Amino acid sequence: MTAADRIAAVLSPHLGAHSADAVARHMCAKHGIAEGAAEAKLGEFQELLRRGLVAFVGTDRAAALAADCIKSVREIATG
Repeated sequence: MTAADRIAAVLSPHLGAHSADAVARHMCAKHGIAEGAAEAKLGEFQELLRRGLVAFVGTDRAAALAADCIKSVREIATG
């Protein structure tokens, strides 16, 4: 599973499968997020995701979802 696939899986219940997949692939490609991405880059990416999700799920849920997305991406590196 790629970073975009993992992010889409987290977002899918909240945005729908198609939207989640499109957002995840676009954001990962635009910001260079892939397996083994630098920790600093993941922190910045989490904030970008959070800000983008606020309009769809609210402030608190956006922060939790963004954190879940990054946690899922980090799991790629740890197996």
